[in-house]
Amino acid sequence: MSGIKDELSSVLRQHRDRHHRLYHSLGRGWSRFTNHSLGVAGLVILTGLTAMAIFAPLLAPHPLSWKAPTNLGNGGGAETLAELGKQTLTHPAPPKFGDPYFAPLGTTQNGNGVFTQLVYGARTTLYVGFAAGLLSSLVGVPLGLVSGFYGDTWIDEAIQRIVDVMYGLPFLPLVIVLVTLRGVTTTNIIIAIAVKSWLNNAIVIRGQTLTLKERSYVEAARVSGASDLRIIFRHILPNVLPLAFVYLAQDAAFAILTQASLAFIGLAPSNVSWGWMLQWVKATGHVYDALWWMVPPGIMIMLVAASFYFVGYSLEDVMNPQRREA
Repeated sequence: MSGIKDELSSVLRQHRDRHHRLYHSLGRGWSRFTNHSLGVAGLVILTGLTAMAIFAPLLAPHPLSWKAPTNLGNGGGAETLAELGKQTLTHPAPPKFGDPYFAPLGTTQNGNGVFTQLVYGARTTLYVGFAAGLLSSLVGVPLGLVSGFYGDTWIDEAIQRIVDVMYGLPFLPLVIVLVTLRGVTTTNIIIAIAVKSWLNNAIVIRGQTLTLKERSYVEAARVSGASDLRIIFRHILPNVLPLAFVYLAQDAAFAILTQASLAFIGLAPSNVSWGWMLQWVKATGHVYDALWWMVPPGIMIMLVAASFYFVGYSLEDVMNPQRREA
């Protein structure tokens, strides 16, 4: 048993020694990140919202199918029909605690709990944000690397012409057309957003790659016989990943705002999301007389978008080589 422990300790020690510079760089980057109050605030908000989405069944007071009662029946002690009529409950109703039901943020027109929809809505909203941001990076980063590495060649020209054409197309109308043609589903919304949002990734990564490919360590790898693919993904990619994370955060925030816009105009599936909640407030005509229903999802959209932008802004300051401390 002691031999196994010694061997494991030796492997861990070798791994730590081999990646000492990486761990040191990560530790220094985290230290710089924690000095940015906006970044820390954004990370805290994002972590809290993610936890809310994961543990939605535990945090929500009711299941999504729950509906508040519309009347108290004989339980209210009514002796006449007139008295019973006075005890009829209308929805949407403002927040209620305890008797006759528990709805801390009130109810919708159908009697559903606003707080319950708000908690479960975090799942769809964050899923769209993370998935669209990641998909944009998976498309834009490789294309930017290839375009920059083969700069001033037909490969670079072809990629840049595609970027130029895509930039000429308006974002939201293009997304609406794609979603309408392919069907109103969450997956199609994510794909439609990624179709346009990878452009900034590709352009920024291309510019960074044009600079990095002239570095001495890239020339040394080329002289040693390394293939283009190995140089791109082994020597250049690790140096552009920090920038890619910055744009991933920004793309996620923009995707969430776009999904909310699509839901508000009715181009979203029936999955509960914060934009879907706002769409139902508008559709039922309770924008002004049910603020407990309208305001919370708007605040949540603002918070999650701001948290991504805060994290992205702080990451840009931490990972930008021109701002690093000597």
